[in-house]
Amino acid sequence: MNAIAPALINLSVRVTSIRSANRKGCIAFGHRMDVVHGINDRSSPVVLRVAESIARLSDIAVGAIFEIYGEVTTVLRAHGSFAINEMTVDVQDIRLLRPSGAQVIQWLGDNVQGIGEVKATRLWDALGERLYDALDNTDHSAIESIIPTAEVRERLFTRWQVDGDARTLKFVQDKRIPLDIARKAIRFHQKNLIAALTNDPYRLLSFAAAWTDVDKVARESFGIPLDDPRRLTAALEESLYRASEKGHTCSSLADLHATVSSLIKPHSAPTAAMSKALLSGAAVGQFVCKKLDELGLMLFAPGSWLMERCCAQFVRDLIITPSLQPQLFPVDVGDVISRFEEAERAHLGLPSFGLNHAQRNAVATSFSNRFSVITGGAGVGKTTVLKALYKALDTTGRPRFQMALSGRATARMIEATGEEARTIAGFLRKVSDKDMGSAPVIVIDEASMLDLVTFYRLVQKLPTECQVILVGDPYQLPPIGAGLILHVLCGMAGVPTTELVEVKRQAKDSAIPKAALQIRDGQVPRFSSDESDDVVFLRCADDEIIPTVLRLYEQDRENTQILSATKSCDFAGVTALNRTCHLRYADHSKQLMAENPESGEIEATGLCVGDLVMYTSNDWARNLQNGSLGTLDEIFAAPRAVDIGDEEKSCIRTALGMATFDGVRHYILDTDVDSMELAFSITVHKGQGSQFRRVIIPVRKSRVLDRTFVYTAATRAQVQVIFVGDFKAVEEAIVLPPKAFSRQVGLRALLSAELGEHR
Repeated sequence: MNAIAPALINLSVRVTSIRSANRKGCIAFGHRMDVVHGINDRSSPVVLRVAESIARLSDIAVGAIFEIYGEVTTVLRAHGSFAINEMTVDVQDIRLLRPSGAQVIQWLGDNVQGIGEVKATRLWDALGERLYDALDNTDHSAIESIIPTAEVRERLFTRWQVDGDARTLKFVQDKRIPLDIARKAIRFHQKNLIAALTNDPYRLLSFAAAWTDVDKVARESFGIPLDDPRRLTAALEESLYRASEKGHTCSSLADLHATVSSLIKPHSAPTAAMSKALLSGAAVGQFVCKKLDELGLMLFAPGSWLMERCCAQFVRDLIITPSLQPQLFPVDVGDVISRFEEAERAHLGLPSFGLNHAQRNAVATSFSNRFSVITGGAGVGKTTVLKALYKALDTTGRPRFQMALSGRATARMIEATGEEARTIAGFLRKVSDKDMGSAPVIVIDEASMLDLVTFYRLVQKLPTECQVILVGDPYQLPPIGAGLILHVLCGMAGVPTTELVEVKRQAKDSAIPKAALQIRDGQVPRFSSDESDDVVFLRCADDEIIPTVLRLYEQDRENTQILSATKSCDFAGVTALNRTCHLRYADHSKQLMAENPESGEIEATGLCVGDLVMYTSNDWARNLQNGSLGTLDEIFAAPRAVDIGDEEKSCIRTALGMATFDGVRHYILDTDVDSMELAFSITVHKGQGSQFRRVIIPVRKSRVLDRTFVYTAATRAQVQVIFVGDFKAVEEAIVLPPKAFSRQVGLRALLSAELGEHR
């Protein structure tokens, strides 16, 4: 790297990205521009160091063109086999020459076929604000040098007349509304956007916008005062939303006050502001305030209140209304179980096979009640109970629907029971009222993953005469979405529940079941440091975690799955481990290339022959589910046309290679590329519902590390589980109550009240 002496320079630069920013200023990246001729010189990268005293970060818009004056240093940077001169300017003066035009550029790229972002940017560079006039006036001559094809110009002008709105696009640009938020807002409000945001700019929060971004726009671009009722009401709404993001369905006044006070800084009177926000919110129905027996006075977002109340009423109705089946057509469940045991003994060749007392009780309870819960950890025979229960239910002739939240859990359900199963999303989308009939039996496996919104959607779909059976382990990771369903219901008096505790699947002398039970109960098990034992903990510093994991993984790659807590952690995350494993095991192999549908260019996917991969969508026609694990086996020399249809109907698609998922060979279609990612390591959430012979779990202190994580990770292992990393962090996670138990939800109190009224 050879530095040249500093000098002063004046130049025009288009900003293409912000490399970093803090309260002292920012570092922006861009390239030189010839503004007069509208020419981008992308071969001349420029780094701008802009102090806060020179310009605020909000003024340095990506896509905008600036005239820059400052001290320049040119550095020769090597990038593999080539080198480029990178110019760094310590900016002393900066002046906006042309706004970014990001809104109209994005609109053109998104809405007009034949005009991508590159051509749209060239139009803006050439015409600037005059582009709006050219579009409004259908001025072919103004744009034909950049878009020579008359057909494309006609398409552009036609679409602009229908959906284009220069005034709205200028408005969002002038108000400095971030591009991704503006796009969603324009799509929703269309030509009413200006009036809607002028009335209340905090409406932008509805489009998944960050509070800091919206509050900045509202205060700086719309002039909203610190104590404006719109700001305070929005802060209260944001607080309820943040509570939901943490898994709560309701919040106490104290918790909301703390969050609101943080959001409305630098407001000097947060308590008065909170009172004002509550008065304003109550007037417009922003929240529902209820006193709950266990929690006291709680505030709900209206949607959360409605969903929890409906779910409580649904469960209550099923519990208190007996099924007519046993009365009209009595079934001897004990006899059904005996015949099932006899058939299984013959099928499995196990003379001693039989259901234990808890399993028999689970079959009888779930058969005779319209709502029931079956709980238990890994290997306790929940699937055996379902198979016996299904034999009893078969005598009723009622349609039965098995389902689970994830595709992988659904696939395991099919494998274990030999019956059709669906994801819950697939059931909601594809099963009609006619398919269900008036009294279907609904069985939901891995119900610990069930959140409030998903359960509510099921409640809304199911007929009143249905029968529902939840199966799961309440000590596993809680649902990603807000609310608790299985965790609440299995611990309530009045809810028919059976707990299975005797481990059947793993060998009697395996140490894993005992360790899992101790973890579940908040006791730290006796971990071994012997790498050949069943339950192992290897203590090491953060920077030793990945090398240790790789050494262990190398010992038995075919039977091992690495499970991580998060994706992003540099020391123990999915991304870092996958990248390291990819470089070690597959980087030297042939790489999968695919066409970018937007640019038409052939790009590297980052996947190579030999990589372990996960499929992240559901393609039931090909028996591929979200969570299917496999190996990238082959990459074709050139894309091939293949028929993936069946005997009745052909289906010609483009294949790029071959992969094996869950033991079955599949073509890799060009449409599969965005649904595949590296899977040497996966998150425990992705592994939930699955079993692996050997599991390695890198651990360090993090907000997601709690007892449910440790328990869920450990119970994924059939033969051996090895923890690697910070022992104290795991010890603390096991001893402290699971974070799911601290979720504030209304379902327990609401259902207790409903059942209490019935008594």
